[in-house]
Amino acid sequence: MGLKIIYSKYIMFGRIMAGLIWITAVSSASLRGTPLDLNEELKSIVNDDTHLPMDEKSVWNLFASFQDKFEKRYASISELHERFDVFKSNVHYILEHNSDATQNFTMGINQFTDLTAKEFKESYVHSTIPLGSYGCKPYISSTTSGTSIDWRSKNVVNAVRDQGQCGSCWAFATTANAESVWAISKGQLLDLSEQYLVDCASGTGYFNMGCNGGMPDSAFKYMINNDQCSEASYPYVSGTTKTAGTCHSCSKVTTFSACYDVTPNDQVALKSAVTKNPVVVAIEADTRYFQSYSSGILTDTKCGTNLDHAVEIVGYGVDNGIKYWNVRNSWSASWGESGYVRIARSDSTNDIGICGIAAEPSFIAI
Repeated sequence: MGLKIIYSKYIMFGRIMAGLIWITAVSSASLRGTPLDLNEELKSIVNDDTHLPMDEKSVWNLFASFQDKFEKRYASISELHERFDVFKSNVHYILEHNSDATQNFTMGINQFTDLTAKEFKESYVHSTIPLGSYGCKPYISSTTSGTSIDWRSKNVVNAVRDQGQCGSCWAFATTANAESVWAISKGQLLDLSEQYLVDCASGTGYFNMGCNGGMPDSAFKYMINNDQCSEASYPYVSGTTKTAGTCHSCSKVTTFSACYDVTPNDQVALKSAVTKNPVVVAIEADTRYFQSYSSGILTDTKCGTNLDHAVEIVGYGVDNGIKYWNVRNSWSASWGESGYVRIARSDSTNDIGICGIAAEPSFIAI
């Protein structure tokens, strides 16, 4: 019994000391100001021989900067200690990956670095519903493709948004697509409502599930049948509430007539479609590759092809001989390359692609 009491006191003492270290680290972070780039701070504390942080205190300082930048708040010293352990484990994984010279992309610290892989998947990645018949027409490849295109440079792509803790990627990707297609056709870049789809595009005939996943083609069908609303008249709140709300009326500002499915696994046809306008795709994003992606071209097949996240291709190009898709995500501009990820591209007509990017491409039309 005495040993148990001593052990409990030891554990409590350890947690108190961890709290004191954290308080000191946070105070230091506040005094010096949060670094503009946490990954630059990470580089500064790495031992060149081991590729790991030099000491525990330096990781605590980094953790304090992380909390400051992303406004992280923990309910207790115990939770703080648990989050620090997860953070430290993820930092070690990031450093191990970045020390591998064979990789074409880097990992880094972002808003997800205090989450386990399981927590990340449960909070931010939800399976899309298998492709069904929603009336989209087959896309007939006819556009001549060049070496590169970036729709962002043509003022038809809005700033990256943040879906928050809601599995609404399907609504974000399709809303972004509707905005760009409208801008290309009408010369007017609008802010459209993701919340409108989250709340309304469910039930018989659509079968989307709000914050628990959905199907891009079904969202397209809903916008074709029911138009789309302005963001101002139907603002996004589910990232905070973590649930869909009650569908209500709003200011409808667009009309669409059709949607198109690009031939699955045909990256030549996909390139032709992206030359015409941005295209929505489904990928697997529940891996550590996506959780900690920072920059570069994702080329590793271990990314997987079990589709669970909808995103939008806004261009393509070549970097140091590696062909890539430029992909817009919905995890805010603090993730990846200012909210984007580049994924390896091929010229094959039978290639599901890295992360399954060519499995289910589609887009809406005026």
